[in-house]
Amino acid sequence: MTFLTDLDTELVGLHVPAGRRRRILAELEDHLACDPEAVGRLGEPKLLATRFADELGTACARRAAVALFAALAPFGLLFGVLFALLGAAGFSTSDPNLVGPAVILGTQIAFVGGALALLRAWRLRQETTVSAAQAAVVRRRTALGLVGGALTFAGIVTGASNNPPHVATWFEPLAYATAAVGAVTLTAATVVLVRAYRLRPTSQGPAAGDLESDLGLLVPASLRGNPWRLAFTIAGLVALCIALAGVIQSDPFDGVARALADAAACMAGYAVLGRPLGLRR
Repeated sequence: MTFLTDLDTELVGLHVPAGRRRRILAELEDHLACDPEAVGRLGEPKLLATRFADELGTACARRAAVALFAALAPFGLLFGVLFALLGAAGFSTSDPNLVGPAVILGTQIAFVGGALALLRAWRLRQETTVSAAQAAVVRRRTALGLVGGALTFAGIVTGASNNPPHVATWFEPLAYATAAVGAVTLTAATVVLVRAYRLRPTSQGPAAGDLESDLGLLVPASLRGNPWRLAFTIAGLVALCIALAGVIQSDPFDGVARALADAAACMAGYAVLGRPLGLRR
């Protein structure tokens, strides 16, 4: 009983949730009732609690990344539908609409953060425990995606509240419904991320890997081993897609300007956040 009491104290100190603590203690109590001598093989309560926390913290970090993807998927899908209906709702090119600066920035940040978090979580899917630094990378990427989702939500609400009078009456309720779905899913993902921040792995070690490791076989051999060249290539591909979209929309000059701005933003983000987000060593 002293062993279990000490273990419970250590688990509390490591922020292991109450429900999980009860299950751990119940299983160990049952095990020790059958084999009292096993207490000597379990090790010190502090070390055992740390092993539990490392495994649970690793799982929480991965779960937060998956929760973010699950939150952004329906929200992003509904926003895509909303964006596609701008013309049907009666918006003209001169009207203010949902595609304001907050939404443009938010959707891009949400996509980048969500994709990066899911990539790292997928790469670590078979790891029982990861280092504290590695789990921190997953949490930071997830937090970035949530910030982008929050900006998108705020932009949709602001845009919906400023609809021009000639816009179809059905558009505003649809915009608010989209924002409501985003509010619910993003809140749920935030709760999971908060749990991951409370229950963290404690093992030492680096956040092994970078963007090349996350992308795996998708990275051509010519780009391997040179993270900056890989980043420039990705930024260039993003710029090319945006420029082509401008050409298709018969607005090539604006498309090129937006392409250059996005490429510069990609490289600035890589330079500033590359190490905290585990994109480069």
